Amino acid sequence: ASPLSHALVSTYLGMRNGLHYGVKIRAPHALIMHLIFKSQSPMKENFIAILKMSFVHARNLGAFVFIYKGLLSAARLLYQALGLHVATPPGAAARGWHALLAGWIGAQFVWANFSSVNEQICLYLLSRIILGLFKLMAKRGIYPLNKFNYQQVYPFLASAIWAIVMWIYEVEPKMLQPSLEASMRYLYTDSNSWARRETFLPSLASVVILGSIFWMKRRSMSDLWDLKKRV
Repeated sequence: ASPLSHALVSTYLGMRNGLHYGVKIRAPHALIMHLIFKSQSPMKENFIAILKMSFVHARNLGAFVFIYKGLLSAARLLYQALGLHVATPPGAAARGWHALLAGWIGAQFVWANFSSVNEQICLYLLSRIILGLFKLMAKRGIYPLNKFNYQQVYPFLASAIWAIVMWIYEVEPKMLQPSLEASMRYLYTDSNSWARRETFLPSLASVVILGSIFWMKRRSMSDLWDLKKRV
């Protein structure tokens, strides 16, 4: 295929994959969250909310991929028209800074518009890019990060994360992202009071999942209680 044909098809397929992935990720997540936290709401209301959140996630992700890949393709075609050397494979950024600029522009059109869906996606990315940047600095020999590997640092990272989030929840819970605050309220505050006997019984889902694992591991039950082992 010619460079122009590849650019057009690649950009379209990226948008298509964005739409598909947005629905694939958001629909199950929204369904579970509504079953846990909004089970008392009318079924029709929950169903419409799940559809809307899935649509927004898919639309925004598809739009961002379309803008991002479109900009990369345009820059790549311009470089090739000017006779500049392009070493990266078709569909990739011709220069590293192209990705940075295209990501910024795409985000201004899509992710910069505040909504609960956009905020969740940005927060999801934030933790991963922070970790990725630290790993990148270690890889490039920046002191003192290059003196440690991730496995050495992880226990301290995990402890710090949980210590800080629990402190914020106990002191100023509304400072946390709403869905996180709701999850923590269910775990740590709702368990402080009870009015029905059913509250003391495990949920059907818990019984099915835990019972299945216990049956599968019935000959090595001790492994299930070792917190350092993967089941």
